[in-house]
Amino acid sequence: MGKIKIIDSDLLDLLEDHSGFRTGHIDKQTGEILVTFEDYDEPEQEEIFEKLEQDPDRYLRIEPIDSHEGFRIMENFVAGLPEGEDRDLLWKLLSWKKPFSNFRSALADMGDLRRQWFDFHDKELRRLAAEWLKVEKLDAELVPFKGDPLASQS
Repeated sequence: MGKIKIIDSDLLDLLEDHSGFRTGHIDKQTGEILVTFEDYDEPEQEEIFEKLEQDPDRYLRIEPIDSHEGFRIMENFVAGLPEGEDRDLLWKLLSWKKPFSNFRSALADMGDLRRQWFDFHDKELRRLAAEWLKVEKLDAELVPFKGDPLASQS
């Protein structure tokens, strides 16, 4: 069997979802991501649950990355910034309570630095996803969603 294609935005989104309201599974044969929702009773959900129950070895559960890994991504980003007020502020925020929300809030007003953060974050998350897929021995390629207008800019 050849390399399967997995839509990167779907996988990356689930790798960061700590809400507990949804769970993702990768179809090891097709690369399709199946998502189930807690307390969501729809016919489509029943079909997904049936697929997962009938052939559990075919599907790989997507576990969110550890929050420590997410924190490390923020630390590595800040460590790579040039000396200055923005870097000092972001370092300080990482030591406060609720570092994730404080970090995001601060970046919201930092224009170009915010864009740099998202580029860095997405690159690091893709790297983690690729490593995880290798650990799981899944021969896969992350591909952009064809309807994504930003996909051709990567």
